[in-house]
Amino acid sequence: MTPSSHPRIPSPGRPRPAYSLQAHVREASAPTVAAVIACVPGAVMSETDHDPDTGLCRISADTDGLHALSRLHTLLRQRLGTELIHLGDPALDAAATGKITQRLCVPVATARQRALLDTEADHRVIQHLILNPDSIDACTGRGRRIALLSNASAVADLGPLPAATVLPALESTAAHLRRATGLDVHPLPITAHTPQELADTAAALAPGFAALCLSHTHPAYVAAVRAALEHTGTPVVDTTGHAHAVAVVAATLNALRHKAVPTRTAHVILAGADRGGDLRRLLLAVGVSSLTLHETGAPAQEPADPADLLVDLTGVPAPEDGTPVLRACPQELPLLQETARRPHPLHVLAALLTTAAHTRRLTHHNLLTAARALAGMTGPGQLLPSIDHPGLAQALTAALARDPAHSTDA
Repeated sequence: MTPSSHPRIPSPGRPRPAYSLQAHVREASAPTVAAVIACVPGAVMSETDHDPDTGLCRISADTDGLHALSRLHTLLRQRLGTELIHLGDPALDAAATGKITQRLCVPVATARQRALLDTEADHRVIQHLILNPDSIDACTGRGRRIALLSNASAVADLGPLPAATVLPALESTAAHLRRATGLDVHPLPITAHTPQELADTAAALAPGFAALCLSHTHPAYVAAVRAALEHTGTPVVDTTGHAHAVAVVAATLNALRHKAVPTRTAHVILAGADRGGDLRRLLLAVGVSSLTLHETGAPAQEPADPADLLVDLTGVPAPEDGTPVLRACPQELPLLQETARRPHPLHVLAALLTTAAHTRRLTHHNLLTAARALAGMTGPGQLLPSIDHPGLAQALTAALARDPAHSTDA
């Protein structure tokens, strides 16, 4: 859990919207903006439109990283001066809005409607729940409410961070999950310096939520939370150990299928097995009988014969014997437009959370079913469907709904 000495900086290459600027100028200054963008290596003009109400041009430019972004920002300021009406950073602007919010679900227009939110009505509902404790989900919003927790102990390759700094990432995940499921997902950064502290906080929050989801959280903290809530009736879904592991298994099945290697005879190497959560167990469950495990930091020994696939969770060099590599580091996830080639937790997280919220459990069989269903939904030549594949979450949720009720708990 030692923090990296330097934050990850994207290497130069294809421009990406996360490193972009948006300039507002008068029509006459638009050619100057275009010329500045054209002279900065790694920058491209991505969008241009005209606001008829203000008479201003809005020009967006994407760059390939922080160096090009900083250079473009400086040149636009220098070349345009007061002609530059506004210069914005879309990534920061999007984060500043807060990416998800609450909504009012009941009418409050009349005095009678507001009376149903008063203490007398609350007391009556509470008395009903005391007599009918199994009706809490039916009488409250808990059944559609998800707590998205993190103590920022594993944020990308940055290591442990102050809890509040993970909030933008939690809000983005919450927005994706809200869009895919309709559930109310509440991003909650938690200051917890030990696994037991996070477990105690999660246990205290659990009565108000249908399920808890852990993200950007070190496996030691995840294990403590799962143990603390094991018998409470509130399921815990781990973004890495559950969702990412399922997506990796699906990608593994398709990688072997593309090579025409039967799963039952395949030899698979798992590098960084300690980072995979339930991945090892799931690979064995789908029929990979020859599985070699390499722990993080341990010297990787070349097998006597080439393996059929190396599943890499750590960034190890490609084997010299030509073994194909499936890059699946949970701390360095692919961009969303690249999820047809590399696994991402959002492939299955929406379906797992929907199932956990509705059934109040998450089983090993759920994970196995999701992996096989995801692999089966993949188009020709792909390792996985894109996370924006139409109906992906709904199809996976339907597959999970057919799981046997007697499945063994994960």
